[in-house]
Amino acid sequence: MTFERSEDWELIKKIVTHPRVYPAVSDDFSPPASEWEPIKHQDAWYVIARDGEDVLGLWALFPDSRICWKVHTCLLPKSYGERARIAVRGFSAWVWANTPCLRVITDVPDYNRLAMNFALEAGLTEFGVNRKAYMKNGKLHDLVMLGISKPEPDPCR
Repeated sequence: MTFERSEDWELIKKIVTHPRVYPAVSDDFSPPASEWEPIKHQDAWYVIARDGEDVLGLWALFPDSRICWKVHTCLLPKSYGERARIAVRGFSAWVWANTPCLRVITDVPDYNRLAMNFALEAGLTEFGVNRKAYMKNGKLHDLVMLGISKPEPDPCR
């Protein structure tokens, strides 16, 4: 699998607004998928995951600070399952090797058990809950806050 930062705005929009992806990553205040546009700023990192020629999806990274970045996962249905688990491990290694990021954080709505399980399998750990901070379908939900830090170098190597 390969990972690369992309400014292919058409591809980024196509991935994020995919009919199976956009409902999972948008809330009640998001624009319709047809009107959504990527953030075109030097601090916004869209990292495309590929398996050969096959585009699996992307991760969008936005710095909260120089070393702590928020991530949003937008994987396409064809990557679900084992391919997604392999991709997230590769993505994590890519982030540590290619960015100044030392910690990645994300928020998962409490009702999204699939996203929660995926984040936990990827090694993120819960560090808090932002109560009633996300509105979906007219209902307020808690956001579970998760994160992972760059592994410390092995002193024996």
